[in-house]
Amino acid sequence: DTRASAMGLTSARWAVGVVIAALLCASSVDARALRAELDVGVTDIVAPKGSNEPIARARDQVLADADEAGSSSTADAAAAVETPKPTSSSDDDDDVLSTGITKGLVRRTAVDGVVFVTWANNHYKDFARFWTMRLKSLGLTNFMVGAMDDELYQYMTEMGVATWHMGSKGIEKDAVKKDFGWGSQNFHKMGRDKIRLIRDFTEVEGISVLISDIDVAWLRDPTPFFKRYPSADILVSTDLLRSEIALDPPLQTPHMVDGEGLEFHVCHAASNIGIMWFRPTRGSQQLTREWVRRIEADDKLWDQNAFNDLKALAGACAYSPDGTGLTDTTFGGRVTMGTLPVSQFSNGHTFYAQRLHTAVGLEPYAVHNTFQFGGTPGKRHRAREANAWLGDEEINYFDGDPELPEKGMFMSYTPMIPSAEAVNLTMFAERSWPEAQDDTFPAIETVDEEIVQRNKELVSFQIKQIKTAAAIAQKLGRTLVLPPILCGLDRVWFPHFGRFPGSAFALPFVCPVDHVINMDLADASKFREWTFYSHPEFPAEMRESVATVEVEASDADDALSRPFPDGTEYCVRGPGTGGDSPGGDSP
Repeated sequence: DTRASAMGLTSARWAVGVVIAALLCASSVDARALRAELDVGVTDIVAPKGSNEPIARARDQVLADADEAGSSSTADAAAAVETPKPTSSSDDDDDVLSTGITKGLVRRTAVDGVVFVTWANNHYKDFARFWTMRLKSLGLTNFMVGAMDDELYQYMTEMGVATWHMGSKGIEKDAVKKDFGWGSQNFHKMGRDKIRLIRDFTEVEGISVLISDIDVAWLRDPTPFFKRYPSADILVSTDLLRSEIALDPPLQTPHMVDGEGLEFHVCHAASNIGIMWFRPTRGSQQLTREWVRRIEADDKLWDQNAFNDLKALAGACAYSPDGTGLTDTTFGGRVTMGTLPVSQFSNGHTFYAQRLHTAVGLEPYAVHNTFQFGGTPGKRHRAREANAWLGDEEINYFDGDPELPEKGMFMSYTPMIPSAEAVNLTMFAERSWPEAQDDTFPAIETVDEEIVQRNKELVSFQIKQIKTAAAIAQKLGRTLVLPPILCGLDRVWFPHFGRFPGSAFALPFVCPVDHVINMDLADASKFREWTFYSHPEFPAEMRESVATVEVEASDADDALSRPFPDGTEYCVRGPGTGGDSPGGDSP
C-alpha cells in the first residue's frame, strides 16, 4: 500500500534524496637549530609500564626557541605556558584591535573567561540568527557576531547580540554583502579576515575564545569539555572520518571522562578550522601571529592549509601519543594541541551520512555542515534535517508554499524502493564497514559499472515517487514534505569504491538531500525536509490536525516495490538529535 498523510494546519514526516551516481563523482619553515627543553613542574605521578614504582612525570614542557628565549631561565619558560591574567584596571578596554573590536567589548561579553565568536555578512543573516538562537537555547549569553556589513550589524543589534563593525580588509564594500562562494577569491579573502580575527582574540588577556564558523549548529554547551584540558593551548576540529578516541583503549581510557576524550593523534587527518578553541597563551599568540603573516604574504595560500602546515612544523607529527590526546610538539614545540572528537564535534559526513555519534553512543556537541554538495542552501537544508535549525518562525516557514491559497497545509507519504529482483541491496551492503576495508574493492571508474546502474535505478525509482507526490500535493493545495531517500552508494567528488575512503558505516543508507537534489537550483519554498514534523519550532496545534489516507495498490505495483529494509538508520536518530533533542518528537 502507498500511505499518504495530509495535514490540515500540520506536518508529518518525510525525507530527502541523494545523487544517484555518488561515485566518481609545508609549506614548512625550517626549524631553528637550537632549542632548549625546559621542564615546568611535576603535574602527576605515573608508573612506567612493567613497573609498580611510580615516577614523576612532567606533562608540561616548553621547547623554547633559542632566538626568542636566549638564556632562558626556568621562570621564563613557565611564563611561556602560563595563561596571561586579565588586567585588573582594564585600562586597555578601549584598545581597538585590527578587526575593529575593542578588548572591553570582549571582556564584557565573556562569562567565566570564555567567549564564543563567529562572523558573517547580511547574505548569511538567517545563519547568524540560527547560530545565535542555538546558543541561546543552551542558556548561553557569552557569544559575539562580527558584522561584515552595516545591515547585519543593525540586525544583530536589534536581536540584542553583542556585535561590532568588522568589515573586511580585502573584500570590496559591495561584494562583502554577497555570498562568498566556497573556493572563490572572496572566499579566501574572507578566510584571511577570519584569521586576523582569531589573532585579535588571543591578544585579549585572560579570555579563552571558541571560534566557530557560521554554519556550525551548537547542540550542547562545549565549555565543560574544553575545560578538561587546561594545559591545551589549542583544540581544533578535524576532517577525520572515523572515531579514534578508543584506538588504543589501555592508553586512552584512563584519560576519558564519561566515555569522552580527544582523538588519538593530531595528525591522523587534516585539522578543520571551522571549530577552534584557543586559550590566551603565549603559544596561541605566537601561532596566530605567524598564521596571519603567512596568509598575508601569499594570497594563494589557503588559511586552513596554512594552519595544518604550522601544526606540523619541525616534524611535530612524529610524536608517540600518550593517550591524553594532547601533544606539546606542534608548531615547533611551542603549542600544546589536541583534536576534538569527530563523533561529537562532527563534520558533515560523520554526522549526516555515518550517524557516528549514534554508532559510538555519545551525545554530539556540534555539527559543522561540511562534506556537502548544495552550497549555502544545502547547508541550511541539512541543519533542518537534523532538527537543529532555528529561526523559521520568523520567516513563516510553517505556512508552507507562499503561492498556495491556504496556509499550513502539508502532505507526506511513505516511500517505497524497487523490488529485490530489480535491485539487490546486497551488492551495496558488501561494501559496508567493517566487512569491507578501503582496499577491499577497487575504485569505481565509470558510470557504466553494474553497481552504479543499480544505484541509479534505486534512486530514480524514489525520485519518480517524489514527482508524483509533488503533483498530487499541488492539486490538493498542499506543500510536499519530502520522504527519506535510500542510497546504495555514498557521494564523493573523486573516484571511490562506494564509501568515502576512511569512513566507517553501512550501505545502503538514508542520504542527505543534496546527494540527489541540486539544492543550489531547487526552490526550497515548494517542499519541506523529511524531518519537518519534528522541527523544534513546529506549532503544537498543527500536530493535532492530521488525516491519513491509504491507497490500495494493485498486485502488479506490489510486485515492483517494497518498503525500506528493516533497521534502516535515519539521520536524526541518536543522542542529542531527533526525538532526543529539545522540542522534537521521534521521526
